[in-house]
Amino acid sequence: MTQPSGARRRLLAAGRLAALALFACALPKGAALAQPAYPDKPITIVVPFSPGSATDTSARIIAEKLGPRLSVPIVIENKPGASGTIGSSFTARAQPDGYTLILTSSSTHSATPALFRKLSFDPTGDFIHIIRIATIPMMLVVRDDAPYQSLQALVKATQAKPLNYAYGSPTSQIAGATFNTVAGAAANGVPYKSQPPAVTDLMGGHVDYLFADLSVVTSFIHSGKLRALAYTGHERAKEFPGVPTLAELGYKNFDLVVWVGVAAPAGTPDAIVQKLNQEVAAILREPDVLKRFETLGMQVSPNTVEEHQAFAQSQRRIWTQRAIDAKIEPQ
Repeated sequence: MTQPSGARRRLLAAGRLAALALFACALPKGAALAQPAYPDKPITIVVPFSPGSATDTSARIIAEKLGPRLSVPIVIENKPGASGTIGSSFTARAQPDGYTLILTSSSTHSATPALFRKLSFDPTGDFIHIIRIATIPMMLVVRDDAPYQSLQALVKATQAKPLNYAYGSPTSQIAGATFNTVAGAAANGVPYKSQPPAVTDLMGGHVDYLFADLSVVTSFIHSGKLRALAYTGHERAKEFPGVPTLAELGYKNFDLVVWVGVAAPAGTPDAIVQKLNQEVAAILREPDVLKRFETLGMQVSPNTVEEHQAFAQSQRRIWTQRAIDAKIEPQ
């Protein structure tokens, strides 16, 4: 068979390309570039702290509802260590495709810039902050058999002999140091990888008191293993109306409140970000979800993507200033 000449071959190739172009134009708009609908595979939510922390609890409540709404499994992956920076660094480097998310908090994305001279991630620049889940006031707690029946008694005891307070997150570290400053307390901070092991050592008598997220210590207060002396919220906790706020006790310039939210790596498509914001916001309106968070002492407070981006930026500035005021040297 006679082979077509070079010119003939070029004409045939051009004809085929023209036919393909006409076929693509005949397709419904967008069909030629159609992508799989999001999501079409499991989504991982990274929790940069140990199981039992406020971020972990929040992640599991959200995941339980989000999976059925999106019709894909939601996998919780705990990556604790280095004050939450390990899990945060991991997520910052993940593919920005909506399949790796992170439960953010004031610990990992507000306080860490004040506590570390160098971070392997930018808490605001390397993430899209999708939505705030809740704010979480802290409780100052002691063992139930401790001799301190009031906050004033605890402060007086620290002035007679320095005590030790535990902290298991950047926020609880700054809270403890800030309390030293505003109350004139003399106490030494003892670091832990997360709040749950700090609670364990407090109950074991290895440290004297602890600033902890209310969600972490609620069950221990109810069971009588811990005694609450003061609450950092603007109003008394509904769950513990007998516990005064720090403002009531005269410490009006102590207003630290932690927060948790959801973020994705920077570069995640806006359509995915907006979809996740809408889905999580819908979950946070469900009565049973509201009740679960309220029982944990967490105040549900969702916002838009734009609002949460601005919130994350402002909180970073606020926590950094509080660390400076408390004379915490970054490591």
